[in-house]
Amino acid sequence: MITLIGFFELDFLDILLVLILPFLTGLLVGWFLWGKYKRKFNEAANERDDLYDEFVRIKEDLENCKSDSAVGNTKGQKPMMAFGIPTSKFFALKSDNLQIIEGIGPKMSEFLHGHGINSWETLAGYDEHYLKNLLKKEGNKYRIIDPTSWPAQANLANKGAWEKLITLQKSLAGGKKKTGADTSSKIEKIMTRLGILKQWKKDDLKAIEGIGPKIEKLCKEAGIKSWTELSKASIPELKEILTKAGSKFKLADPGSWAEQAKLADAENWAELEALQDTLKGGKKS
Repeated sequence: MITLIGFFELDFLDILLVLILPFLTGLLVGWFLWGKYKRKFNEAANERDDLYDEFVRIKEDLENCKSDSAVGNTKGQKPMMAFGIPTSKFFALKSDNLQIIEGIGPKMSEFLHGHGINSWETLAGYDEHYLKNLLKKEGNKYRIIDPTSWPAQANLANKGAWEKLITLQKSLAGGKKKTGADTSSKIEKIMTRLGILKQWKKDDLKAIEGIGPKIEKLCKEAGIKSWTELSKASIPELKEILTKAGSKFKLADPGSWAEQAKLADAENWAELEALQDTLKGGKKS
């Protein structure tokens, strides 16, 4: 009886081992393969995200091209990109909007309209002397206003020479030549207010091409919490932050982040968009 029981017990253990060993072996092989291919899986996921971002950018560019074709070119306007802004976006600006001129605000625009200067073309047709005399007739009310650059600005707007207009306005303050660093132009500010140009909340690091919510969190945890701080961060410093965060951030390239952050900090949105159009996930394409 004892021998018979031992025989059956042995058989049962053998059967149990036959059933369990393949299962355990499968678990070990699965764990080994997962460890081996996990890094490649993360890299593939990051590449997928990069490809999706590129797809979105291409789609936006296609829509802009369609918009250019549908709207056509107004008189004097040629297909172009002004600091990366498609020409079609400028079509939202009407030729009677004199406030795009650096030095002209709501009251001055109303004043000029009241004297028959109703468009960029009309304003471009007058010289600075006529405009100065027109203002002088109002007495001291407009004595500090300098219309010297207005005809030149209006002429560029009327021709659709947006890139030249933006460059000129960056060198002006209140319509006058200024000293010191260039700032955003009047036309950029108006286009931002109209929602034509993107504008980000102050120190939102996600405004930087290549930085998403996860990398923004890494930067802030490392003490980089503003555009100013990011603009001063070195590439080795940023790479170290990414390296410490693990292999899933291996594909992130911070080479352009400081340059982008500097433009964002100066609110040079048009130039930032132009730079970002040359990037792919933060990398120079």
